[in-house]
Amino acid sequence: MATTISTPHRCCPLRLTTRERAVILCLARAQSPRAKDVVVKQIISRRERTVRPSNLTVLEKVTSLSASSSSSSTPRPFPAASLEQELQGLSPLDAQKRLTGCVKAARSLQDFAAIIAAGGRLIDAICLVAILSSLPRAVQRAAVPVVTTAAPSAPANNPPDSAVSAAAAAAAAAAAAAAAGTNGPAGHQRFALQLSDQDSRELSGLVGGVVALVRIRLREFDSNGLVTVTVGLAKLSSYSTVESSVFRALLTQLEPRLPGLTTKALANLMWALATAGVQPCGSWLSCFYTSLERQLESFSGPDLANLCWGLAKLDLMPEVWLMDQLMAVCLEQLRRSHSVADGATLLTCLARYYCAYNYRLGDEVLGSFLAAMQPGLRGGAPGDLVAVVHSAVCMSHMPGRAFMLDLYAVLKDRLTCGPTLSYADFSRLLWSLSRVDCTPPRSWLREFIEVSTPKLAHLRHRALSELIWALACWDCKPSPRFLDEFFRASGRRLSDYPPAQIVDTLSALAKLGCRAPAPWLGAMLTSFCASLSEARAHELVTLLESVVAVADDRQWLAAPSQRAALQLLADTAASRFDAFDACSHARLVLALARANCCPGAAWLSEQQASLASAWSAEGGRSGGGMPAGIDTATAAGLRQAYSQWEVELEPVLAAELEGRMHLSSESRREEPPEIKLATATGGPSAMIVRIIALYLRVFHSAYVHAGAHASRLGGPV
Repeated sequence: MATTISTPHRCCPLRLTTRERAVILCLARAQSPRAKDVVVKQIISRRERTVRPSNLTVLEKVTSLSASSSSSSTPRPFPAASLEQELQGLSPLDAQKRLTGCVKAARSLQDFAAIIAAGGRLIDAICLVAILSSLPRAVQRAAVPVVTTAAPSAPANNPPDSAVSAAAAAAAAAAAAAAAGTNGPAGHQRFALQLSDQDSRELSGLVGGVVALVRIRLREFDSNGLVTVTVGLAKLSSYSTVESSVFRALLTQLEPRLPGLTTKALANLMWALATAGVQPCGSWLSCFYTSLERQLESFSGPDLANLCWGLAKLDLMPEVWLMDQLMAVCLEQLRRSHSVADGATLLTCLARYYCAYNYRLGDEVLGSFLAAMQPGLRGGAPGDLVAVVHSAVCMSHMPGRAFMLDLYAVLKDRLTCGPTLSYADFSRLLWSLSRVDCTPPRSWLREFIEVSTPKLAHLRHRALSELIWALACWDCKPSPRFLDEFFRASGRRLSDYPPAQIVDTLSALAKLGCRAPAPWLGAMLTSFCASLSEARAHELVTLLESVVAVADDRQWLAAPSQRAALQLLADTAASRFDAFDACSHARLVLALARANCCPGAAWLSEQQASLASAWSAEGGRSGGGMPAGIDTATAAGLRQAYSQWEVELEPVLAAELEGRMHLSSESRREEPPEIKLATATGGPSAMIVRIIALYLRVFHSAYVHAGAHASRLGGPV
């Protein structure tokens, strides 16, 4: 029974809010039978849409208890239609609050798509900041690890509040490695997170909608909101294209607010710009550097690492005085934290500045950086450990022996236990350690060879060359099992070898005293001859020497195909005789002689003339002495090689070689009797007499040889 309230006074209109009016209308509609039927139908239709199809497999229907509990804790995606109906009866402020709450509960790309579709222009600046804080996490959850051949575009060092967790990325890479198995050369493989085609299309639409809303609400963001939006868009740019004009509009809004930003905001902002590849203008950078200088002492270690990474990635270097202050603060923070991750990032940036701007800290300061990281080496990631020593070597800094011994101990564990080194890090490590003036202990080398043997099949050609070169630098001859696997692995990649790496590989084998099988050596020689135009003059000589030294079968060298290849190398060297010095000439002739390969009379005539000219020029610079790299044994070897080929020596060259031999025989002549007598009788001046006599003899021999050399050239004696 309805109740009517009457009053003698005139009826006044009730002043209700929008929410109260909506509640009254809902109650009024609920009283009519037709409205009840509509509500019931809507409820039934929603339940029908959420019913699972009946054709699911048994594994999809029956799940474990843990799976069901985890699925129940994950919020289901809310449809855009139901969210839009919820927002219809709400005020703009309440609707924005409701949207922000939905953003915090969103887990998938579909959830964010529903929020943006339902919210539209109701999404305010606060809600946008929440979206760009949470959306990268949803992208991270949707991405799957894949094996790619290109370097990942995402930076190695994410901000502390980054959505991309380092542990999650490492786990994803490990899952991709396990899924990839051993198909293909793993040396070419890099693990990156990518979206499926459907998710990529959905994310592209999402990014377009978010960017449009950011342009609308651009003037409503506060300072921290602008930084959060910039960082969020930078993270999304790794998966979907974001126009650079959006970042430039954000930078314009941020420029007058830079003095009020915190140190973390400054660091994350520079990280975001570097990740997105957006270069700020000069005035903006001036304001940024001013804010940086004002708060330099307040930066934490990770923020400094992110800041330096961003500057180096954009090839931006502050003034030298500010750079020195920045590195001093970085060193102080590193001494407190002993963080290998931060130290590796800083040294990598310094190495980049050294290559680009010739900016380099002193060896004492670089040694202090390494000493600050030394206590934390045990907890360093494999990639960071490699980056530390690689960056130090790139800056021509030799780490101390104490640091290297600790590093060798940690690397020994990383080579055998997880997390182990990737193939790319293994290659960089070999390049670095072969150039460090600290040979590893023998026990470490033995285990290193054993651990490296299974990796050979997965290494690229450059890594294989660096590996054998490192063993040669350490004077560590590998086992026959290692060599067999090395020849097998490198033989499959001979087409990828450039001339320089072929020469390094063969010269390292020659230095180790190893013998190479004839088929492998022939393929190496053929690969080198196929790219002779790229080879340098000294590489031709080194290759000839190394081929002769490592050839296991001398009869193989006498085969017509090998003779033709050696002759081609000799002819190519003849075309570059202008770049040869006396030592290179001698090495070339001796290598051909050991290979029993006579290059021909015309070749020898040209070679002798070039050698005589180089000999005279270098001998004149040394005051009539022997050219650099030429000793008595080399001169005797040259005379023997020419006599073996039955070639008449050029007069000037014959005189030079004869003078070397004559000088050598005189230097070996016995001491005069008077010097022997002075030495035998003793006395206070006996030793002085002997020294003076020897000095006069050497001076007299050099003078006689210089006079003979001048008379042959027609000059005054």
